[in-house]
Amino acid sequence: MKRAFLASTALLALTAPTLAQTHETDTAEDVIIVETTYTRLDRFVYPGATATVDAEALDLARPSDLDDLLRQMSGADVSGGPRRTGQTISLRGQGRENTTLLLDGARQNFGSAHDGVVFIDPAMLVAVEAVRGPASALYGSGASGGVIAFRTASADDLLRDGETWGYGLGAGYRSVDEEQRGSVSLYGRSGMFDALASVSTRSSGDIALGSGDDLPADDDSVSGLFKLGADLADGIRAELSWQTFDGSATEPNNAQGSGAVGSLNALVDKDITSDAITLNANFAPPSIGWLDLDVTVYRHETGVDETETVSGRELRRDLETSGIRLDQRFDFTLGAFDAGLTVGGEYYEDSQDGFDSAETDGVRGGAPDASSQFSAGWVQLELDGPAPFGLPGRVILLPGVRQDRFETSTPTTATVSSDATSSRFAATYAPLDDFNIFVSWGEAFRAPSINELYLDGTHFSLPHIILGPPTFISNEFIANPDLLPEETDTLEIGLRLDLSDRVDLDRLDMSASWYQTEADNLIDLFVDFAFDPTCFAPPFFAPCSAGTTQSRNVGSAELEGYEVQLGLAEGPFSLDASITGIDGKDVATGDPLGSLAPTRVFVDGRWRFEDARLTVGGRIEAAGDYDEPLDPAEHRPGYVVADAYARWQPIADSHLRLNAGIENLFDHDYERVFAGVSEPGRSLRFDVSWSQAF
Repeated sequence: MKRAFLASTALLALTAPTLAQTHETDTAEDVIIVETTYTRLDRFVYPGATATVDAEALDLARPSDLDDLLRQMSGADVSGGPRRTGQTISLRGQGRENTTLLLDGARQNFGSAHDGVVFIDPAMLVAVEAVRGPASALYGSGASGGVIAFRTASADDLLRDGETWGYGLGAGYRSVDEEQRGSVSLYGRSGMFDALASVSTRSSGDIALGSGDDLPADDDSVSGLFKLGADLADGIRAELSWQTFDGSATEPNNAQGSGAVGSLNALVDKDITSDAITLNANFAPPSIGWLDLDVTVYRHETGVDETETVSGRELRRDLETSGIRLDQRFDFTLGAFDAGLTVGGEYYEDSQDGFDSAETDGVRGGAPDASSQFSAGWVQLELDGPAPFGLPGRVILLPGVRQDRFETSTPTTATVSSDATSSRFAATYAPLDDFNIFVSWGEAFRAPSINELYLDGTHFSLPHIILGPPTFISNEFIANPDLLPEETDTLEIGLRLDLSDRVDLDRLDMSASWYQTEADNLIDLFVDFAFDPTCFAPPFFAPCSAGTTQSRNVGSAELEGYEVQLGLAEGPFSLDASITGIDGKDVATGDPLGSLAPTRVFVDGRWRFEDARLTVGGRIEAAGDYDEPLDPAEHRPGYVVADAYARWQPIADSHLRLNAGIENLFDHDYERVFAGVSEPGRSLRFDVSWSQAF
């Protein structure tokens, strides 16, 4: 029924790209920082590293996938190759397992070795925020690298005071994969209620790579967003949303990398579904001065079903996540300090179901039927006041601690349980309003996942070397319920400058930070590939195996990195730039880690022609040589890639906008770290949108 309902609006969406844009005077960037850090601090003085992609940046970029969406975000990397269905995320060199993802405050916990991690059309978003660095003191397991929060639109984002309803239509095209995309949205408010309904659709084919090859990637999707909000009383608001995604693709089973079709990576018809129902409520009635409670209740279901086009073999991986989070803030004064105390609790549960029609017991290798439960409580204190010891300026202190309890089980095994405490202390010293330094220390942990603890079934099969098909030799998964949680300690030191008043510019600010992370009990996947001697002697198959695969704790590592960001604006010109670098090693061997990334520079400059209602801009991304891994096959040459873009409002006071862009302007053939395949070649992009509010 869901597919039929969404498909009925897809045709309209294709004939009519994104939600109507939020107003340029909105302060969504500041607001979302508050939501994710649980402070009331301006991002300039917050003692940590944050980054945002706001509605204006989204409108100019018109992203098609996660890489387009997050490329400008310092410290964030998207790997897995150009296919949307295989892209995954990391922060500060720590992969998906150590990056917490939120959608309107609800956890997105889906994880797969070869598929993507979050399925949402970027057209549904009005902002993205990242908090880089350890965040387990607020978010628990899996936040060692940080947190990325996606926020979808609501009617309040799209309507000004006095407006009661509106609509948005759009369509777009991208040449590199012949993508056609479109959306239609309707939103309004009446009395205490407001509502939004939006549907978007994308249809694309094979991706033309910079190498000249085509990457098989037939991909169709329909996404929906439906929200109902209610201002129940003064200071009391609730918002119920349903975000849904329904996609299909014909591609190799492993959607990441080149995904060359072969005996170990069959071509499949893939169906991807994602449904997230979220209730967000805030209780801060003026009549009860101490009450400032945020509540998030959610249920998220993600499923990937695959059918091999030749054999008809069926594979399935489904994950259901249900949870509730409560945060109560108390504002008060403590001596000369303005203080805020946030006390919270959280419970969430993951339940996974896997299936493989080729196995007699239906067990899919690497996707065990299992569940995990997490419960936690935390407290964070925020102090803002005069600097001590007669020093000039102000000081901000931010201590916090969280206690987690977690357990994991399967229908046939004993429950594995443990607990962890995560602490953080951060401080900012601002001797001047336009200059400050900060230091942050934080603990973080990652509990072993369902898949790591209870790996079972067949990892891969090979034709018997002597007997050949239909006789196969298998490498089998082995469970390891004795895995310990990963643990990290991170120290970060940074500074910020705002020189706009001193040099008489509209904007000139800079931030820089250095961090070092020490990690213990790292969890890694070991593939012990070896044939039994009996494989090569009569009767050749008694017994015969290709070894085993198991997750294990493997000691300690050190990561070290830096991030520098610059923002400049004067009149019609504005520019954002960043440079990042990550280095690290295995403590025991001194060998470089395989999860690093080369030094990367990103520059985005724009010029507004007010009279012509035209904005033109360009982006440059440059990366150095990547020769850290011991294996030369993993080395990557440096690259420089450039994009150009423009946005035009052809008629004054109209609601028509035209967006265009040229991505990979010089058709450069380059490959990012961990992608395993060349990136897309030159691509032309065009979008047209119309929005109207009354």
